[in-house]
Parts: sequence; structure tokens; C-alpha cells
Amino acid sequence: MSTPKASGTALIQSQLKERLETLRTELRQLEESKGSATKSSAGDKHETGRAMMERELVHIQGQIESARKQLNELGQMPKSAMSKVAWGALVRTNRGVYLLSVPMGRVKDAEEPLFAISAASPLGQLLLGKEAGESVGFRGNNFEIIEVL
Repeated sequence: MSTPKASGTALIQSQLKERLETLRTELRQLEESKGSATKSSAGDKHETGRAMMERELVHIQGQIESARKQLNELGQMPKSAMSKVAWGALVRTNRGVYLLSVPMGRVKDAEEPLFAISAASPLGQLLLGKEAGESVGFRGNNFEIIEVL
């Protein structure tokens, strides 16, 4: 039986892989469109369109690189249980469950509401080093730490 942390990590990896595939498809389609664009009598309009495609290509390539880095980070996450909140910890609070990993927001298809947040995020920073039984205040809310895995 998998642990909540392992299943949360697996869901995030799956979503990142799905995102990567979608981005790669978009990149291929954009490259094909750019390659098939022919010089027309519109002149400047054509060059503007190609420049916009080029900017979009660079943007998608950046997103692909970011997703690859996030997948790599997830692969390096500690698998063992933790007593204090650190990068890679799953933190169950009275306000939800948080996995300090890559910033993905709410994780789809999780058994319970799960949020993947960065340890560098404001809430992540407050949680770091805390143990079960401690609490932190964030944006007017009290987050009681019930369990650290």
C-alpha cells in the first residue's frame, strides 16, 4: 500500500508528464506552422506573424524546461518519513494537506484535498522546521500541524 506522500508525488509526476506531452505537441504544431508559413504580399504582416510564432516557441520551450526541472526535483525528493517539516514533507494541517515539493497548486485526483507548494512559498517558509502539534498563522488563518510525513 502506498503512503499519502508517495501517492501525492506520483500524481504530481503524472500531471507533469501529461503537461510535458501537451507542451511538446504544441511545440511541434507551432514549428510546423512556422515552417509552412510562406512569404506573402502582406510583407510586414508576414514578418510580424513569424516573430510572434518565434516568441511563442521560446515561451513553450521555457515551459518545457521548467516542467523537466520539476520532474527532476520530484525524483530527488526524500522518501522517508520526517519528524520536522522540510522540503519533501507531506504536512497534514487543520486547513488541508500540503506537500512541500514543486509548486503545482491543488493536485488533481488526490484522495483528499492536496496542495503541492514550494518550500520557498510564504506558507512553505512558515511551515519549515515545525513539528506536529505546532501551528503557524498565515493570512489571518491558523494552520495547526496534525502530522508530518
